[in-house]
Amino acid sequence: MKARNIVMAAPLLLTLLLAACAGLQGLPEGSVLTGDYEGSFNGKFFWGSIEVKVYDAPGGSMPIFGQLQQEAEEGFLDFRGEMKGSRLEAQFTFADGTVSGELSADGKSMTGTYRFTDPPFDQGTWSAQKK
Repeated sequence: MKARNIVMAAPLLLTLLLAACAGLQGLPEGSVLTGDYEGSFNGKFFWGSIEVKVYDAPGGSMPIFGQLQQEAEEGFLDFRGEMKGSRLEAQFTFADGTVSGELSADGKSMTGTYRFTDPPFDQGTWSAQKK
């Protein structure tokens, strides 16, 4: 049973290590941070903290950058995307998978789901509060 968990976690661990090198590449010049959210995620195999930063960019777009930080492992997994109205749509930077969410009407919280389409195919929910 333990060997199976290690084999299943290996691809995600490698991805987490690679993600440590990623930054905010791709953020349009002149963008302003308008929302900084922190919370937790809980999935089938992994759990930990989530951070989401929302920016207002020139031209009206609202890019987002975030990361999942595993509680049981050292490392994190970056994602990036965009707010489309109150809807967050993002993709992981170094893994196949998505993060989606919804901003509350008062702008103080976000909730959503994440899904990896690579082994170990983890998926779960997340919630975060504005700092």
